[in-house]
Amino acid sequence: MKVNIVTVSSGWILQKIAERIQVPLSKKCDCTLSHTVDNSADVNYYIDIHNCYKGKTSTFDIGYFTHLDQDSLRSIQPHWLSLDHIVHMCSRYYNRFKDFYPEEKMSVILTGEISPIFSMKKPVLGIFQRGEFEGKGYNFMLSLLPSDIINNFKFKFVGKGWDEIVNAYNNAGVDAEQYTDENYEDYPSLYDRVDYLLIPSLWEGGPMSVVEAYAKGIPIISSNVGWVGGDVPVDYIFEPNSIIQLESILNDIMVPIKKRRAKVEYLNYEGYASKLYKLLCEKVK
Repeated sequence: MKVNIVTVSSGWILQKIAERIQVPLSKKCDCTLSHTVDNSADVNYYIDIHNCYKGKTSTFDIGYFTHLDQDSLRSIQPHWLSLDHIVHMCSRYYNRFKDFYPEEKMSVILTGEISPIFSMKKPVLGIFQRGEFEGKGYNFMLSLLPSDIINNFKFKFVGKGWDEIVNAYNNAGVDAEQYTDENYEDYPSLYDRVDYLLIPSLWEGGPMSVVEAYAKGIPIISSNVGWVGGDVPVDYIFEPNSIIQLESILNDIMVPIKKRRAKVEYLNYEGYASKLYKLLCEKVK
């Protein structure tokens, strides 16, 4: 079977979709990608029909339908009805087309790319204090290293004295970096680069980073020290030196992130091409 994918010459995401469908589909059949109809092909697949489909050809004409402007059926073009099959991007339009187009000539195939192109975003934990001192949680952060949960995060140490820990983290495959420039005027911009403030201290009077993070609207994960939890409530509290409690907090943070990813984790262009090829084998005689 020869399939010609017809795509727009400009249209960015539609071009990318066409390109990414062609690669796995080429493993199953003779598949070309162009901006024009190929009458020598068995199938012309139009992505999308609004911009690419000009009318019935001698081949099997199948169109990929994305959406309607303002969700209005008035945007439907009469010649679309001559398509041999329509693949809808979502069930919303499948249901709308049922009023005037045969259901047996329509399918819904969701697409998108999760892995390896899009890897799950790792939340960034910022530690805004000097290392070297036991009271700042230096040994605590070092003892956290064997934990599997920290592989899901990136660590940004802002302050001097974390060199050994940053190197140890990186050697273990954990993303970590250090900012040693202690120009306090630069701190506001550094907070913009983190998702959470992590305070691993064993004792504190404040710390001031609680005020700084909250001023930026950044959630705080802190050991139960200083004014944390008493004078100033924080989002997540663990007892000083408690690896188990911190691991539990980090796991709780990751749960909704992983759930969001799981909603679309099954989507990939290999799967799309397989479903499309199966459909074509059933429809093209």
